[in-house]
Amino acid sequence: MGQLRTARVVTILGVVLFWVGTLGAGTLVDGYSPQADYISSLASRGSPVAALIIGAMLCSAAAHLAASRAVLDAWSSRVCAAFLLATAMATLVVATFRSSCPDGPAGCAISETPAGDWIDAVHKAGVGAYELFTLAAMLTLAIGGLGRSSQWPRWLGRVSSVFAIGSILLLGQSDGDHPGMWQRLWVANNLAWLLVVAWVATVRDPVAK
Repeated sequence: MGQLRTARVVTILGVVLFWVGTLGAGTLVDGYSPQADYISSLASRGSPVAALIIGAMLCSAAAHLAASRAVLDAWSSRVCAAFLLATAMATLVVATFRSSCPDGPAGCAISETPAGDWIDAVHKAGVGAYELFTLAAMLTLAIGGLGRSSQWPRWLGRVSSVFAIGSILLLGQSDGDHPGMWQRLWVANNLAWLLVVAWVATVRDPVAK
């Protein structure tokens, strides 16, 4: 029970610190717009606040690792735990292989990077992997929740389905107008789901329906 409590605290703290770092860093860069600019731009090569955002991403990775352990301990779901672990690893890739913004974060769109070097390609692949593994974890709970022998509440499966749909729709909007705003809503959707999963796994009776 102590391990579950620790996992819950680490997950919550990791998510909170991610948003504190992300929101705080944006206010320190002249011309940076949370509506128009990506979060990754703040961690880019050329950003004066890169260290702060890299730290925030590491906190997010820690939150996913803790949630992975909580899911494994509470429900013995190796599949969902593995996907959450992979999501944490993808987050580390995004934090390590940073996009290029030689003129600074303000107005820097990843798709418009002049150099387009291999680091940018790995960064984009990391973002894609993060989404794929997150969706896989969500769908694992959604599909598993359909059975009467589900180790987690069946309502959590339905909730996970809703979050999965929201994740896809919000990410699809991030290449249009106000990409920064849509990206933040996408990340908020995914992290909100993570908090729900960690809370249910560590607080509620795992077999309660």
